[in-house]
Amino acid sequence: MRFLLPVLLLVACAPPCERTCRKVLFDCRLNSERVALDECVDSCARQEELYVAWENDELLQLERDHRRCLADSTCEQIAAGECFEGYEELFPFDPDKELPEPPTTSTSE
Repeated sequence: MRFLLPVLLLVACAPPCERTCRKVLFDCRLNSERVALDECVDSCARQEELYVAWENDELLQLERDHRRCLADSTCEQIAAGECFEGYEELFPFDPDKELPEPPTTSTSE
């Protein structure tokens, strides 16, 4: 029984942000010149911290599942979108999505 707890902890934990970012950016060479390792790690950590602050367990679990998916998938699978399908809620900024016009404010008094 004492061997079961460490196994359960390993299964339940998501890989650290730095390991996930290194895999995607360097091992899989899916990096963009616009994204640096530190930026990726900071963004990943901030996203997790935000979900914790919001007390949104659903998004927190989805974010951790996403990191596990990236860690468990091959570079070819990641490049093909394996770890993005089903995780769209984590990526709300769709470049193809048309956003509504912001409301205009009246300056006349």
